[in-house]
Amino acid sequence: MDFKQIEAFINVAKYKSFSKAANTIFLSQPTISSHISSLEKELNIQLFDRSSKEVVLTSAGEAFLEYAIDLINTRNSAISHISSFSGNVSGKLILASSTTPCNSIVPGLVEAFMEQYPEVSFNILELSSGDIIENILKFNCELGIIGRATRDDKINSYKLFEDELVLVSNPNLNLPDRIDIKKLLDYKFILRERNSATRKSFENALLDLDFDLNRLNICCEVNNLDTLIQFVKAGIGVSVMSKQVCADHIKCGTLKMSTINKLNLKRGIYLITSSRRTLTPTANAFFNLCKERFRFEE
Repeated sequence: MDFKQIEAFINVAKYKSFSKAANTIFLSQPTISSHISSLEKELNIQLFDRSSKEVVLTSAGEAFLEYAIDLINTRNSAISHISSFSGNVSGKLILASSTTPCNSIVPGLVEAFMEQYPEVSFNILELSSGDIIENILKFNCELGIIGRATRDDKINSYKLFEDELVLVSNPNLNLPDRIDIKKLLDYKFILRERNSATRKSFENALLDLDFDLNRLNICCEVNNLDTLIQFVKAGIGVSVMSKQVCADHIKCGTLKMSTINKLNLKRGIYLITSSRRTLTPTANAFFNLCKERFRFEE
């Protein structure tokens, strides 16, 4: 087998389509099909079930996929090690960030990095923390910044700083500065999607005090911070968000901030990488910028 066959296999598995895989790696569909057929003959096993509308992995294909990713990663690591000797920091860097850091620290980090390395461009992906972890594990991006800790041994995690969540509301609702946890039952809540680190941190803090989450009146779930803020401003409900992110809205008087008695809503913001992947020179340079700015230890 060769790397072209393995890359074809990984992309067909990812997109569940021979044509989409061909477009991604700039090969013709017959060439992709030929690579897969040759690989199946060499392994003497069927890797894909082609009977449905989507091309899906067989059990053997699922088992082989992790090995295939490791093989490509080993090749990329070798190339990265060699290229790092030249110190060439250029090209496009994909950075995945959850909502809170994307709206607080990421702009400043990108600005500082581009001043130092003007030949680098960025593709910033704002995703939930869960989706970022998944993308790091699948090698879709090298660096992620998320709002919760992870104990996966395939992930390297570095704490950047501690963030605090607060309750936000429309000022006209006249919520007090400090609220008893039992009073939360009196309000309608607008929350982020379930894969959001902010929501998980809020729910875990409530569970630590044996609060029944089913009693919360959740009137809306949204997957976008701007939408959440607009709904809160409209008085539809209250929400929980980062104190850093809502600071400007509090200062302008468009949102009211309250804290919840006895509820620990502090959580870490983390930089994550794959423990199975060697960073490219460009990603490593960004990693070092974060290390210098936030003074974390490896």
